[in-house]
Amino acid sequence: MTTDISVVRWEPNTGPGELIDEYEYDGGNSSSRLFERSRIKALAVEREIVQKKTFTKWVNSHLCRVNCRVGDLYIDMRDGKNLMKLLEVLSGERLPKPTKGKMRIHCLENVDKALSFLREQRVHLENIGSHDIVDGNASLNLGSMISLNSGFSLTKSKAAFSASNKRSLLAAISASKA
Repeated sequence: MTTDISVVRWEPNTGPGELIDEYEYDGGNSSSRLFERSRIKALAVEREIVQKKTFTKWVNSHLCRVNCRVGDLYIDMRDGKNLMKLLEVLSGERLPKPTKGKMRIHCLENVDKALSFLREQRVHLENIGSHDIVDGNASLNLGSMISLNSGFSLTKSKAAFSASNKRSLLAAISASKA
């Protein structure tokens, strides 16, 4: 049994005491609301699948330089070794050797090495800890990949921009001396 509650809205153009009956409220269980909620949830799942696929391809495009490949972004980044390889490729710097072993503590240590390297590089990772990546937290893994992508692409852009500025300044200086 449902109780219908009439929702009344006041309109500024109506006279005093006049109210407009807008719709009948059925307790929030209307089929349109249920459809809307399920559609929103389906779109969120679809967006996550697309992002996971996109970042897996992005990671593989960089890891192919060191003859490495990632099949599942969440699972293959858990041990921290692939993450460290990716950071070495992106930054061009050497990271400390990964800890050998497959126990959780070894994985946490490897991911922590990678995250501390990112902190040194000033790549901002908001509320992402080594346990989040080791546990395979989907949204935080995707967030870390987004931060890596933007952080290192901006670094490369800044380096290319400053190099081109140096060249143009040197050309301007040599032209003014001639």
